[in-house]
Amino acid sequence: MWLQKEDLHGLLIGLALGGAALYLLLPRIEAVLALAPPPTSPGQPAAPPFASAPPVVEQFAPPAPVAAIPAPAPLPSIAYPDLSPQRFGARPLPVVIGPSQPPKSAGKAGTGFFIAGDGSLLTAAHVVTDCRRIDIVSRLVKPTAADILASDAKQDIALLRVPHLRPPAILPLGPPVGRRTSHQVFVLGYPTSAGPTIPAETWATLENDKFPASAGAVADPREIVWIEAAAVTHGYSGGPILDTGSGAVVGIVKGMIDTSRLRFVPGMPASGVAAGPGAGRLAAFVREAAPYLDTDLPSDIGDAALDDARRATVHVICWQ
Repeated sequence: MWLQKEDLHGLLIGLALGGAALYLLLPRIEAVLALAPPPTSPGQPAAPPFASAPPVVEQFAPPAPVAAIPAPAPLPSIAYPDLSPQRFGARPLPVVIGPSQPPKSAGKAGTGFFIAGDGSLLTAAHVVTDCRRIDIVSRLVKPTAADILASDAKQDIALLRVPHLRPPAILPLGPPVGRRTSHQVFVLGYPTSAGPTIPAETWATLENDKFPASAGAVADPREIVWIEAAAVTHGYSGGPILDTGSGAVVGIVKGMIDTSRLRFVPGMPASGVAAGPGAGRLAAFVREAAPYLDTDLPSDIGDAALDDARRATVHVICWQ
């Protein structure tokens, strides 16, 4: 078959491009051939390719070093001195019995979440005690220094602020959940199983309804939120407890419960129970610490609220 005029043009263009590519690749081909072993005589086993020298490898600049993040702050154990039925209401605040301080290290880390557009965020007070410097970081927030505006060690709440930062999302506080059976809440935190910039997440079950009505503040979710969440451990301290039905934070993680003192409460899980200040305590703390703070009302619910929580939650790092 005879070549047409158009075929000849294509052939010429192909040869030209191929020649140009060969010209560009020739130095690399020569370098590889120079490293190849000499041909062997008949009967002599062939040497493995590039046995006498390493292959040519493209050189890249090493990645910038990444600072190691300290271990998660230990989640304190919490117990009441006396929670017998006749003593309900006598001691409305949990008592931290330990550990109150992490092992000696470069620092500790926990969880926080934005509550206002000016860069204000909440965390647990025990996460940010005795810090030389506090940083926050997430997949949407580069490592940035934060300041402590207020802290209440008794309630274990701290208010931080990151100046000149527009939060990727904020979470509203309240309204508190009612005493409903098997009510599911969403919890985020930074345990060792999480990445440095992406929080772990788990579902938990509210256990406030297990207490009798006479328990008063002990069972009031505005005061204290009790949750069954076996996955909540070191690093979750200060993490938000979110009610997706209202789109609001109903509490933060404070510590694990010593359930040996709760054996008389019918239906209370034998382990995996955590607690923390409820929405009422959080709101009162914020009002007293920063009455000028402009916080939003709940707007998103369901999956949209989950997305807000993931974007608003940050890793809080305390350098000591």
